[in-house]
Amino acid sequence: MAVYISSDGSIGKKHSQSRNPLSAAINFLLASPKTGVIKVAIIALIYSKSRSFYAFGPLSNGKIPAASRTPGEHWSFMAKNIEFVRTMTEPLHRIQHREDTTNEGKKRRQEFELFESIEKVDFGGEDGHVAEHTDFMDLEGIRVTRCTTTRSAITAYMCGAEKATNVDIGRGSKGKLQNHSSNTSSFRLYLKCRYEQGVENGGNHRRSVFRLGIGNKDNMSGYAHAFSIIAQPDGSYYWLQSFIGHYSLATWLKKKDRSKLSGLAGVLTYAELIVKLDTLDRLMMIDGWTNESNNDYLDLFNVDKNLEKVSSKSTRNHGRWIPDHRLSVFTWDEACEYPLPEEYRLKGEPSDEDEADYGTYGDTCSEMMILNLFKDLEDLLGDLSSLE
Repeated sequence: MAVYISSDGSIGKKHSQSRNPLSAAINFLLASPKTGVIKVAIIALIYSKSRSFYAFGPLSNGKIPAASRTPGEHWSFMAKNIEFVRTMTEPLHRIQHREDTTNEGKKRRQEFELFESIEKVDFGGEDGHVAEHTDFMDLEGIRVTRCTTTRSAITAYMCGAEKATNVDIGRGSKGKLQNHSSNTSSFRLYLKCRYEQGVENGGNHRRSVFRLGIGNKDNMSGYAHAFSIIAQPDGSYYWLQSFIGHYSLATWLKKKDRSKLSGLAGVLTYAELIVKLDTLDRLMMIDGWTNESNNDYLDLFNVDKNLEKVSSKSTRNHGRWIPDHRLSVFTWDEACEYPLPEEYRLKGEPSDEDEADYGTYGDTCSEMMILNLFKDLEDLLGDLSSLE
């Protein structure tokens, strides 16, 4: 018996079953030759592109794919490119930055590999870059549904391989994003500062790429999630995600929502994004799993947990909700400001090189966040001293 996460996202115990992948593929192709040929062609295309990464790949030699497209072209590129996530993440878990691995990183990697080996749990590698295993019959699996892998792909596309791997366990970062909190307050503070800067700058907003995660004490419960938010220069925001066993990024990008000004679930105004964060904060304060909790989770992450609970394909036991299942840790960081094509730049706007060298000093929002961090530390020390 072994604990596992299947391609449909289920977590549970199941006797391992031997299956001949070649036989399964042949049977499928014979049953549906036309569809089979199409899917084989897709797999071959993905494989060939990943193999040519080092010499010609989209991330080779420090390339940032987003730099070749205007802000308005990214959405359609991600939606129409069926191999987008696999093409962007295959290089990440191939490289693994072995040359940058610290002694602490090596130790943490070994601990994780031992954990996976003993428990037979698939989290997409120690850093979540690895897509789930799939077969010829699962187009969503080919597109990739694992949320951490999708987040890695978006970061690699928008910021490059270096930024996409800068919190990898092998580099001694503990695999954690920079900011940790029991709510979204610090993220809201930074978001508000950047948005107001953009308004003062004549409506030209910073193109921030945010990596976000929400977790709990029981990481086998199936509630944790990883996603991305991309701030667009026009002041709108892309909420980008997939969910293991449920839907891919490409499918999410097609989801309609009449309640949103854009008509799409993933394109939000600043006010609509704040409402989403309100919902997330509410979900992080629950004492039990109710219909309201389920609706909030569905609104945020596009998964109906109550429906998943009764689904025959899921072995997750959501019926036994315990406090350790509560989403209690919110993490985020700003991976980069994504680049623009040279011809698209506004007059006087800094080049990518200048932006890369642009540090915290002189940046009002970054300085504000540092001061806020010191204030939080002072408050914590004050609380601790009062207990003495």
